Amino acid sequence: MAYGEDMSKFDEQDFDEKRLARRQRRKKSQVTAFVILALFILLIAGVAVFCVYTIKDLLNIPGSSKEAQEAAATEGTSEEVSIETPETIDTEPEEMTEEDILNEVVDGCVAELSIEDKVAGLFIVTPEQLTGVATAVKAGSGTQDALSKYAVGGVTYFAKNIKDESQITEMLSTTESMSKYPIFTIVSDEGKKGGVTSTISIEGITDVTDPDTAGATSKALGEKLFSYGFNLDIAPSVDLSDKGLYGSDAGSVKGIAASFASGMKESGVDVCVNSFPLMTDTTAGLTAIDKSKDDLVANEYEIFKEIISNSSPAAVMMSNASFENAAGDNTPASLSSVMIGDELRNELGFDGVVITGPLNEASITEYYTSSEAAINAVKAGADMIYLPENFEEAYNGLLEAVNSGSIEESRLDESLKRIYKVKYANKAMEIIDNN
Repeated sequence: MAYGEDMSKFDEQDFDEKRLARRQRRKKSQVTAFVILALFILLIAGVAVFCVYTIKDLLNIPGSSKEAQEAAATEGTSEEVSIETPETIDTEPEEMTEEDILNEVVDGCVAELSIEDKVAGLFIVTPEQLTGVATAVKAGSGTQDALSKYAVGGVTYFAKNIKDESQITEMLSTTESMSKYPIFTIVSDEGKKGGVTSTISIEGITDVTDPDTAGATSKALGEKLFSYGFNLDIAPSVDLSDKGLYGSDAGSVKGIAASFASGMKESGVDVCVNSFPLMTDTTAGLTAIDKSKDDLVANEYEIFKEIISNSSPAAVMMSNASFENAAGDNTPASLSSVMIGDELRNELGFDGVVITGPLNEASITEYYTSSEAAINAVKAGADMIYLPENFEEAYNGLLEAVNSGSIEESRLDESLKRIYKVKYANKAMEIIDNN
């Protein structure tokens, strides 16, 4: 072979080798590019998945937890997965108790009252004080106008207001229908001769000598009072003097008084025990009782403890006498924060309605104006103001004290809630029965 041919063949062979090398490098570059592209795509996908699960965790989306991922990983396997049934959650509301319902009704009622009606709701007056007539034996337009202006908490009736059964029944029924809110219709009667209803024949009333006769008498009296329309009786009286209705021995009187209160309550009429710490005449001026605190605790307090614990009286009326040895000063008990707060509420545990003694008695009127007496009584802790000397003056004075901030509105609410718990006690049972 010639040298020229050899060189030509060598060049062609060399060219072919170079072309093959280039082709291999190109394929290698393409493979590398594909690998890089595939890795890049996998990286993007991984970042996307990570972001999705991170967002699910942040938003608390079901299925995003580690447990959910593990559960998903096991799908398709032959191993059976056990799924526990979640516990049944009781979504039914808890049944409300009678006390819950009563509190709800009372809170709703008090919240809707105007300041004027709240103030008026603390007063107990006679129908004559309310209407201005000399003697009231019928509830007419005058009563309607007066109750529209002054939504008093209670009206108390005496012998002059009661002529016969049909008259007093109609009078009380009409008065209740005219009142914007539930109202106390009050009498003071223990069934004794000379009582408010003594002109009306009432069967079953006997001489009270022991707890049995006390219970029988109060139940018979209470049923009759209830049929007329009375709902609160100022009784029994706590008087351990020789003039006391049930005697002077605290040991026997406490059983009689508690039995009387229970019988009256059983008949449907609430009781207001008269009076704390003891009943005495305060119509001639300030009466100072020199009994020591120990003496009261050993005698009268025992009677009140018995009545409070066994008969749950709706109310207790305060005495207008002063008890300096027990209270530390000569302030009438009706206006004394010591006698109301420290003694009756704290020591004896009474949480019901506290009513002042009659504020038209000389023991009050000789030392306080009607306005002062009403304001002092509320500040001392009394819930209701009984028979102020001048109702309009007392009402306006108390209203001004509230508007000026001297007495907080919440203080009125505190008393009104106690009052309406008594007035609406049967309403709670009606709601439960209807449901």
